[in-house]
Amino acid sequence: FLDEIGNLPLPGQMKLLRVLETGRFARLGATREQQVKVRVISATNADLPAMIAEGRFREDLYWRLNGLALHLPPLRERQDLPALLARLLAQLQPGRELSLAPAVQAAFARHRWPGNVRQLHNALATACALLDDDEVLIDWPHLPDDLAAALRTPGPPPPDSGPIDAADLRTLAGQHVRQAVAGCDGNLSQAARRLGISRNTLYRKLGELGLR
Repeated sequence: FLDEIGNLPLPGQMKLLRVLETGRFARLGATREQQVKVRVISATNADLPAMIAEGRFREDLYWRLNGLALHLPPLRERQDLPALLARLLAQLQPGRELSLAPAVQAAFARHRWPGNVRQLHNALATACALLDDDEVLIDWPHLPDDLAAALRTPGPPPPDSGPIDAADLRTLAGQHVRQAVAGCDGNLSQAARRLGISRNTLYRKLGELGLR
């Protein structure tokens, strides 16, 4: 696996092309060549065709590497953020049903995530470390200060975002109510404090959801 293949200098590109063509290479400092049989996977965030036009990347190496091209969209363009969040939280805290507060999850969806999935993973790892043993809801106090400040800064809406259906909002709210009550072992006073609502409001929400 050759990461950031676009950063390979031209002399290195020529040597790599020779290895791919002949299947032979010599270790650094060695005089005898070795035969090698490999399948190469490379990755880059550079515009290789533009680099070829500028003479900064060999066209013959490009076509030698470019058998199957797979475009990985940045995190800000992905449509599966909720599923990705659930999977990362399950990996970080196996057997513990964690979730994000609605405002935090909405801010995550708007954020540009310049560090992509690595940045998201590190943010969730920090949040998990700051959770108390009896907490299951990740909220603003659990986030790194710099990320919380960036999330609170107004930004453009995510691409291709449409209006949120009222039924979806009710479903999302119901999920968080259930998770809060379950995380508090049925203690409604504690669940209401965690949700930031009064106990009477929580009673009403439970009635709307058909829960007792």
